[in-house]
Amino acid sequence: MSDVKQVGKYQLGALIAKGPTGAVYRAEAEGKPYALKLVDISRIEPERLAQLREAARAMARISHPAIVPFVEMVDNGKVLCLVSELAQGESLSALLKAGEGFDFRRVWDVMQQVLQALEAAHARGVHHGNLRPANVFLDKQGHVSVSDFGIADLTGGEDHAPEFMAPEQIAERLTDARTDLYQAGLLTYLLITRHMPFSGTRAAVLHRVVQERPPDPSTFDNKIAWQLDWVVQRALCKDPGDRFHASREFLDGLRLALQESLGAPLPASAPPVAAKSVATAAAAAPKAKPIPAGVPLAQKAKMIAAAKAAAPAPAAKPEDPAPAKTKVLFVDDDERILNALKALFRDDYDVATSAGGEAAIEFLKKNPVQIVVSDQRMPGMVGVELLREVRKLAPRTIRILLTGYSDLAAMVGSINEGEVFRFVKKPWDNAEIRETMKEAADAAAKVAPPPAAKLQTPTVAASLLVIDSDPSLARGLGRMLPGVTVHEATSAAEAAKVLQSSDVAAVVADLRAGATGITSLFKLLKAKRPDTLTILLSDQPDSEAVVDLINNAHVHRYLPKPVNAKELCGHVSDALKRYSGLAEGVAAGGDGALLANPA
Repeated sequence: MSDVKQVGKYQLGALIAKGPTGAVYRAEAEGKPYALKLVDISRIEPERLAQLREAARAMARISHPAIVPFVEMVDNGKVLCLVSELAQGESLSALLKAGEGFDFRRVWDVMQQVLQALEAAHARGVHHGNLRPANVFLDKQGHVSVSDFGIADLTGGEDHAPEFMAPEQIAERLTDARTDLYQAGLLTYLLITRHMPFSGTRAAVLHRVVQERPPDPSTFDNKIAWQLDWVVQRALCKDPGDRFHASREFLDGLRLALQESLGAPLPASAPPVAAKSVATAAAAAPKAKPIPAGVPLAQKAKMIAAAKAAAPAPAAKPEDPAPAKTKVLFVDDDERILNALKALFRDDYDVATSAGGEAAIEFLKKNPVQIVVSDQRMPGMVGVELLREVRKLAPRTIRILLTGYSDLAAMVGSINEGEVFRFVKKPWDNAEIRETMKEAADAAAKVAPPPAAKLQTPTVAASLLVIDSDPSLARGLGRMLPGVTVHEATSAAEAAKVLQSSDVAAVVADLRAGATGITSLFKLLKAKRPDTLTILLSDQPDSEAVVDLINNAHVHRYLPKPVNAKELCGHVSDALKRYSGLAEGVAAGGDGALLANPA
């Protein structure tokens, strides 16, 4: 193709790079510079050519500041020409070769832009497949540009550097979005260590990529925290299903891990879609009006709690022993994580550790524990299975699941069976996990054996609120629950009005009525009406939304649609009974606190 001087309107200039299947040239058209990748069509399999044409159409629709804009694909029957704007700055490969330094802050600056570029491309169904330092450019202002999106399938990896190939590219010649996350993990590894995980001959590297676990980055630099080892190793998992399930998850984990290594906060990256805050939703909701009759249960609880707080505390006796620390059992098959958790919490809690589910169960048979914190992915017995057994063995134990991957079925099953109090994503933010543990300890302190004689108090006449754009759900529940007042609302705003004027025991909401508004409403209910139980229905369950709602809104049940009517009715009946039991405690002088960890 050295005799090609012009393709369409593009006049070829200097050669930029050359590989076994094609070459990249600087070009010019109408006074503007471009980069042209020329490939001999005879070298491309027909199936891959069709895929490339589809990817080119998708790439032309992507506009992102960290992606080199794709212009068009020109096919003259002999040569395929992929036209992009010319990337600004120097490639990472050139900067690393010149000895440029990349401290933790600069790694974050570069990698967050790379991962945001991947996020934008993946949202359009386009993956890169050949992400490496030569395709990532950095200008003087620190702006990143990623080039060559969507063309990795041209050759099936024939011209790829072996050390930047993912296991699935070697074994099956397949690439997808998870391949990009693997290669982003390699970029991170290289920037923080100045080494590649594997080196040697091409054959040796290919073998090691498929068969061997890379050395932890901390083996090259003892300033690298365990969290950063964990994030990088997660990205470099051999099985694509074990990696981060999305660029956003990788991005959030990387920030927390680099923070721990740096010892200072890093700015959070902007979310892909701005969401209204709870405060904004609260300001937009109608203002509360005085209730003409009766005092809501939550207010009663607050009044009782305030009276208790105002009462003089009994004088402590000098001989009174210090209160016993809450007993916590951490379960994980990774010794580093157990050591990190123990170091973080040993001053505030009585900490025990176990390296697996079976050992944890044996420990619990002999030792009373108030809180169990378990990793999800462990050999032999996964976390949700362990917590299910813990619930049977010690039903009043507060249970927390550590999860570093997306498993919606396990999450939904755990919350609906009452096995999990909170989810904590790995790597965790130390401040957030401390707050979660404090909430768990507070909940554990309020778990007490039931009184010998049940207090005889009147049951509060509470009602059910159904939020759905279709009235059939509310009417169906009304028929199945005779004697229960069922309020209907078609939106979160209408629901807020009902909640201001009625004593509502439970809320059933279908996300079809407005996901953002309902999510904000559930979070506000947690803060303002913690006694009101919430049941969420969705025909498009999302693991990130599930975790957010369970952790921040205390969702009582989460039911994917289509919902079994009998099952839903059972959950609603349970919520009404739990509310009535809480009401009796308030009438008897209880503190009105509702545990999110059912016994």
